[in-house]
Amino acid sequence: MLPQKIKNRLESIENLPTLPLVIDHLGRALRDPDADVDRVVGIIEDDPAIMARIMKVVNSSFYLGARKVVSLKQAIVKLGFQTVNNIAMSAAVFSTFPPASATRFNRTEFWRHCIYTGITAETLSSYLDRPSQDNPGQDLLHLCGLLHDIGKIVFEQFFHEQFLQALKLSQKEQVPLSAAETRVFGVNHAQAGAWLGQKWNLSEQVLEVIRWHHDPDMAAAKHRELVKICSLADREANKRRLGNSGNGYARQTRNEPALEFELDNDALFHVMTLVQEESSKSTLLMSFI
Repeated sequence: MLPQKIKNRLESIENLPTLPLVIDHLGRALRDPDADVDRVVGIIEDDPAIMARIMKVVNSSFYLGARKVVSLKQAIVKLGFQTVNNIAMSAAVFSTFPPASATRFNRTEFWRHCIYTGITAETLSSYLDRPSQDNPGQDLLHLCGLLHDIGKIVFEQFFHEQFLQALKLSQKEQVPLSAAETRVFGVNHAQAGAWLGQKWNLSEQVLEVIRWHHDPDMAAAKHRELVKICSLADREANKRRLGNSGNGYARQTRNEPALEFELDNDALFHVMTLVQEESSKSTLLMSFI
């Protein structure tokens, strides 16, 4: 729970960024089992920026076939609803929190870390080969990866000097950034991110990942495995310096999530090799930043 003093400071933020309405409408449509492509086309056409990015992806070298795709409907059919939803959410979040001017916190590298965390989470989930009813789904895992560290952007944008102080403290004393944030703010980025996620009406699963990705055993039982997968993905992306989350401290503690999933170093190496193979898709998302 947020300390009242910090909550008051967050609540006092003027012009708090919100996600475009098209994201909410698109999410509702895609959750409808009777959703059809024409309905999705109608929603996306209301946001020319998102539509343009979908067309850019579908006509990239990764997806392009014999002919160039010229209509949004063709693009959605070719990419599939999950990929379209990922592109739309990524574009909306990147435009809501674009790269800042020169600063010690590199947002471009931060978003790279988040993208890689999503890819790693999806790859881990596939590797674990859980029963279909226990599989979180590719779109949810990518979204959790994209948003798990969103609280750092809240700190960096609205409490810039104090956040830089936390970064410096983490590096100087070799403590996790979340611990340094707690010393500076009285709260860490996971708690601040969950606050923003509630403002954005994110799903319960995503909120649990944001709030507990550093303490997965604290997550609600029904979401704990999802949180542990994302926690492990975050850790591995940090460990291999896939992007830069701002956490310069490499923890030397036992890899508890990996042990729980019975993944040894060889298995993790194999998973991360697969992540590198999948990362060509991230190049497209990175071009949006």
